[in-house]
Amino acid sequence: MNNNFGIDLVKIGLIKSVGANTVIDDNVEVLLSNCPPESKRGINIGCNCIIYSRNRIVLGDMQANPDANMVMGNNVAVNAGGYLSGEGGLEIEDYVLIGPNACILSAGHNYMDASRKIQDQVLSYGKIKIKKDAWIGASSVVLQGVTIGAGAVVGAGSVVTKDIPSMAIAVGNPAKIIKYRSLNNDKIERKRLIRTFFQKTFDLLKF
Repeated sequence: MNNNFGIDLVKIGLIKSVGANTVIDDNVEVLLSNCPPESKRGINIGCNCIIYSRNRIVLGDMQANPDANMVMGNNVAVNAGGYLSGEGGLEIEDYVLIGPNACILSAGHNYMDASRKIQDQVLSYGKIKIKKDAWIGASSVVLQGVTIGAGAVVGAGSVVTKDIPSMAIAVGNPAKIIKYRSLNNDKIERKRLIRTFFQKTFDLLKF
């Protein structure tokens, strides 16, 4: 493993920029085409990051898709075997951990038109944001349009279909919040339960 590969990717235009002390394994694959050299969009990776072997970074055809973009902050670690889609936009903030075989999918397939094959239907897109110090567990899937809050934890094997608040711990398929990581854990949980109670009461009163 070395960072020369990252530097070579910059030279051939697949990655816009790589910060100091960032290490990209030789077996990382980048799928990107038609990125205008004057554009700020593309793949921009910060300092002190590490991207392990067998990761695939996908932005696709950047002329055809104006939302395609990936920004990775500083001190990010992406373990082996992952899939990072920036086709709908992907923003990964500082100190994020992404476990092995995780899939971050900012693009998907429309499938509701039963008269057409799914592969013939247009793609759908939605920007994903993974905020500072979040941890995405091994073999988790994060779907398009989702924001993972700062300090949140997504348990291994989870499928995230909705936003996860800061400091929340979410697990399962679909991922659900089981608790919060905080020195004030009990206070946060109590506030959440009270808020949920009043919301359910309000919903009942509407009928």
